[in-house]
Amino acid sequence: MNSEPQVTKKSNRMLWVVVGGLVVMCVCVGLIALGIGGYFFITQNNFSLPQSRATIAPQITLPAARRTSIAPSNSTSCADLQFFTVQGYDHIAPNQVHAPYNSNPPTSGWHWVDPQNWGIYTSPQVQEQLVHNLEHGGIVIQYKNLSPAEIQHLNDLVKRDSHHMILAPYPALPSDVKIAVTAWTVLLNCTGVDEEIIGAFIELFRDQGPETVP
Repeated sequence: MNSEPQVTKKSNRMLWVVVGGLVVMCVCVGLIALGIGGYFFITQNNFSLPQSRATIAPQITLPAARRTSIAPSNSTSCADLQFFTVQGYDHIAPNQVHAPYNSNPPTSGWHWVDPQNWGIYTSPQVQEQLVHNLEHGGIVIQYKNLSPAEIQHLNDLVKRDSHHMILAPYPALPSDVKIAVTAWTVLLNCTGVDEEIIGAFIELFRDQGPETVP
């Protein structure tokens, strides 16, 4: 009397085993088909799988603007480039006290609301105002103790390419510096007029400030 239920239970178990096996088989076949289809889709469309970060990293090179020197090996007129940490973008009022700049002349940090007009000046300009010009991507050339001929040389250089340029005397330059060329966070010190090096600096760093202006 008890044999029939046992057979039924056994049959049910067998049925579930068969159904489960078919489901697993269908899933496996589907995954295989999906993988093959994906492979052919990628290869036919010339897609490439992304490389690992370790492979990509060595291909990254520093931009030209990070070079520490733009002077020919035989030049003694200009020192290596100096890069400084950004000291912020805060606007201050004229004569407002602020923390010291991290370079002389300054290359970033506290500055007046209004930048100086671009051009050539025969008197020293306010550094807090010139920093705003640097923020706009300008190049500022400042000098001291130059001969009239050297000053004229700088004037001619700026007049030939005056876009976003300021030239002015600056008596507070360090004692061993006669010319300081600045861009945003970058400083080039020179002991004489080297048009090739100064021109290279302008080419590299002009219009590279954090704010873009016409």
